[in-house]
Amino acid sequence: MRIAFFGLAYHQRTGSSRFILDLLARHGTVDTFFAEADPADLRRQAAGFDETRYDAILVWQLHEAFALLSGRHPNVTFAPMYDAMLRGGAFRWRHRFGTAKILCFSWALRRDVMRRAVHLHQVQYYPEAGPRSAACDDPALRGFLWYRHRAVTPQRVFALTQGTRLASLAIHDAPDPGHAIPSDWSAPAHVGCVTRSTWSADRTAFDAGLGAANLFFASRPLEGIGMSFLEAMGAGLCVVAPDAPTMNEYISHGRNGLLYASDRMAPLDLSDARALGAAARESVLRGRERWDAGIPALEDFLLTPIPSLARRPVAVGQTIPTADITVGHYLQATADGTETLVRPAAPRAAWQRLLDGEVVPEGPLGMPSLAATTIPPSVLDRLGAAAPVTDAALLDLLLRAEEAGIPILETESVLACRPAAFDLGAWTALVRTRAGDAAAARFVAAIDAARAADGARRATARPARIALGLVSSLDRLSPRLADAVEGVLLGGAVRRMRALLRGARPA
Repeated sequence: MRIAFFGLAYHQRTGSSRFILDLLARHGTVDTFFAEADPADLRRQAAGFDETRYDAILVWQLHEAFALLSGRHPNVTFAPMYDAMLRGGAFRWRHRFGTAKILCFSWALRRDVMRRAVHLHQVQYYPEAGPRSAACDDPALRGFLWYRHRAVTPQRVFALTQGTRLASLAIHDAPDPGHAIPSDWSAPAHVGCVTRSTWSADRTAFDAGLGAANLFFASRPLEGIGMSFLEAMGAGLCVVAPDAPTMNEYISHGRNGLLYASDRMAPLDLSDARALGAAARESVLRGRERWDAGIPALEDFLLTPIPSLARRPVAVGQTIPTADITVGHYLQATADGTETLVRPAAPRAAWQRLLDGEVVPEGPLGMPSLAATTIPPSVLDRLGAAAPVTDAALLDLLLRAEEAGIPILETESVLACRPAAFDLGAWTALVRTRAGDAAAARFVAAIDAARAADGARRATARPARIALGLVSSLDRLSPRLADAVEGVLLGGAVRRMRALLRGARPA
C-alpha cells in the first residue's frame, strides 16, 4: 500500500505527528509532504504530486492540501485540529472537507463536525507515559510554563498561584508567531527563583526545565491534541490548564489536574498538587491502554475507502454497579443534534467552582449527571438519603458521601448521552441550603453574567460566521476563489479597516 501524508512543517520540527506516521508505516510506504500553511510553499514541497499513485491520503491539519486533490479520490482522510478550525470565534468549514473522512482528536471538534460530515471517527490520543519526574517527590512546588500564547502569560501564572509559595518557576520562552512574551514584568514575592530558556532543536532546554518541575501550566487557550500537557501529566506533574478543549477533555478538575475559566485571575487551591499529579500519571497510563486497544478500529478507518465505510458511533454504556459510588463522563446532547463531552469534577472542587461563580449559560461547570452515576442502595442507607432525582441533589449527596469518607470512584468511560438540561431552581435551592441566601444570589448573578457574556461573544462572532458561510458556499464553485475571499474577509485588511472605523490607529 502506498500512502501520502500532508502535514505542517511545524509539526515536522516538533515531531508531534510522528505517532500517526509510525502507525501508517506499518501498512505501507508513506510519502510525506510537509509545508507551511501557505499554498505556494505547499506547491513547492509537493511538486509533481499525483493522487492516483496513492491508495490512501491523510491530510494532517494542512487543509491547503485539498487544493492538490480532485475530490474524487476514494480514500482521503482529513485530521483537522480544533484550535486551527476556529476563526473569529466561528467554526471554519469548507465544502471540500466533506469529500474526505474526518478524524477527530477532540470531542469538541467531533461536536462541530458531526452535523457537517458523513464519515467521522473519534479518538483520544495518549502518549506513552515517560519516567516519573523526580521533582514530584519534592515537597516544594516548582512550576514550568512554556510561554506560547499571550492568553497564558507569566502574569496569569502569578495570579493563579497567589497565596501559594512557588519555590521556582521555569519559563520556556518559545512563543507562537505573533505572541512574543511581554518584557515589562517581574516575579512577585511568592515566587522564588525564575529562570528563562529559549527553543533548541534538541529540546535540551525544554526538557531540563520540565524535568525540574512538578507543576505544569498549559501553554495555550485551545489545543488540537495537546502533546506538551499530556507529556507533563504522564510524568506525574499537576497540570493547571484553561477550562477549554482539549485540556478539559483529559482533565477532571480536582481529580487529575486543575482547570480555570479563561477570565479567571483569582488564586487556585494548589494544596493537593502532588496527589493530582500522581492521579494524572495514572490517567495517562490507563488512557494509553485505551489508545492501544483502539488502534485496529483507527487503522480500519484510515485504510478503508469511503464507499466501504459506515459511520462509526461512539460507544456509550453503563457500568456494573459496585460497592462504591461510580461517577463517569457523559455526552450532553443539544437540540441541533450535536454532543458535548462533560468530565465531572471532584465533588468538593465542583462545589467550590460553583461558589466562585465559574459557570456557563447552561449552568455550573463539571457537574456529575444522574445518567452517568451509580449509587448502591447500601450507600443511600448509610447516608440516610433517598435516591437523588436532580443533578443538584446528586452533587449534594456526593458532597455528603465525601464528608462521610465513602469512596467515590471515577471511570474514564463515557457512560451516557443525555439531553442538555439545567434546572436553575434546583441549583439555587442547593446553594441556598448549603451556603446561604447571599451565596444563592451570587450564583444567580453569575448565571446571568455568563448568559450576557455568551450573547456578546455570539454577536462578536457573527461577522465571522457570515464570512465563513459565504466562503464555504463559494468553495463549491471555486476553491481558489474561496481562498481569496477568505483571505480578504478574515485577513489583516479587514482588521485594519475596522480599526480605522473605530478611530483607532491600525496595527
